[in-house]
Amino acid sequence: METPITASSEGQHGALLLAGSGEFRPPMVSADRELLRFTPGTPPKVAILPTAAGQEVTVASWIRDGIAQFTALGCEAYGVRAVDRAGVEHPEYVAALAAADLVYMSGGSPGYLVETLRDSAAWDVIVAGWLQGGALAGSSAGAMAMGELTLVRGPGQSRGMPAHWEPGLGLLPGIGVIPHYDRFGPERTLPRVEAAPPGMIVLGIDEDTVILTAAGRSRVLGRRTVTVWRDRQPTRFSSGDEIPPDLVRLP
Repeated sequence: METPITASSEGQHGALLLAGSGEFRPPMVSADRELLRFTPGTPPKVAILPTAAGQEVTVASWIRDGIAQFTALGCEAYGVRAVDRAGVEHPEYVAALAAADLVYMSGGSPGYLVETLRDSAAWDVIVAGWLQGGALAGSSAGAMAMGELTLVRGPGQSRGMPAHWEPGLGLLPGIGVIPHYDRFGPERTLPRVEAAPPGMIVLGIDEDTVILTAAGRSRVLGRRTVTVWRDRQPTRFSSGDEIPPDLVRLP
């Protein structure tokens, strides 16, 4: 496993939010408000990035709903329609991401998101902004893609829990994320946990629930729970709980 990015090694990175689902919906307002406490900018500039939905018809709705949610929270919110390889290299979209105080990556396909963003100008400025103190958020596919590995669907699989692990964007070394965890449950999750490499921590994040890492702490916020799998053993955390650093290698 690679050495994770930590406060001691980088010292400047910003807040990070991993959501199990529910982005831009009323149940997430309190978590978004807490994230904004650790987001620079007055008002914060929030870029909504729907790349994961680039093969779907939901791109416009993700942008619309994200702008509405964060505008209501007092932000300057805007969409960045970088939904394919040309888009993530487009100077206008890259500049819009570089200008943001918070980049929020929506749901969709984690495999497509990784394939599109990997080694791109857009991902470079997103990571640079986060390492310089900006905030970063991902929901569902957006959260999955940040891991060292991400679950992706197999050939012909259009529904259900993704089947196997493939390399993610690697922002979170040694981590894999399973969103919508309460929908799948531990029995359906266990084969994926067992298929993960030795030493990898798997974060099962329920719907309408987040892990917020900020100011050196990782907390569970939202309606439900987070299950952390380490050495194939689960530990469950409720909303409001702090996840000990020995159980989760988040920055």
